[in-house]
Amino acid sequence: MTVITKRLGYPRAAAIFLGFTAYFYLLVLLLVPWLRANFALNPALHWFITGYCLFIPMFAGALLLARGGGQASIRAALAIKPLSREDWRYALGGTLLCFILSAGIMGAARAAAGFLGTRPLDPTPWFMSFKHFDGSERLLLLVWLPMFALNILGEELMWRGYIQTRLEGRCSWLFISLFWLVFHLPFGTDLLIMLLPIVLILPYAMHKTGNTTVGILIHALYNGPSFVLVALGVIG
Repeated sequence: MTVITKRLGYPRAAAIFLGFTAYFYLLVLLLVPWLRANFALNPALHWFITGYCLFIPMFAGALLLARGGGQASIRAALAIKPLSREDWRYALGGTLLCFILSAGIMGAARAAAGFLGTRPLDPTPWFMSFKHFDGSERLLLLVWLPMFALNILGEELMWRGYIQTRLEGRCSWLFISLFWLVFHLPFGTDLLIMLLPIVLILPYAMHKTGNTTVGILIHALYNGPSFVLVALGVIG
């Protein structure tokens, strides 16, 4: 685990998580309906704009907090390091395990719906619901890409690079998992269930490696390709 000289208390860590969660809720409840009511935009842009409003402050906040930590560089303060062979094993193995377990959850939910008549999981939040991109609409991926980068970097630098590296205790990663799950509450219960594997696996991989780059890679590989395939209609 990376040694950070300035520790962070659990109450302050929880306050940072809950603050961004409350801000996320406000964006979903106020900004998205306002965009829908006042602008004739492709529905995907509602999420992209919301994402910029959420993740730019998170990214900037992580950098500003890291600058006050007394480290020689922001990279050191946020535990951003090159990947060792062991780091690659955790990054790629963790990503693969996330996909397998998430697919298992979706498959189990579909089987339960077929045999027991339960409601199947719908992991798409209402504010992220849009049709597949066709023709020139595929250029919207150019708007999504910077937002996606800010999403991954903003969350990983804040949750892992700044908070997790400064928490003491062998089970601190479970604290991160719990509050990272809380942060995703605005996405709805169905998506929370689907996210359980990565919410547990990614903080554990960070705990074992002490390298924020591992978290960045897992998060990016898990979220990015899936979104592109859905947006292009390759998968539904």
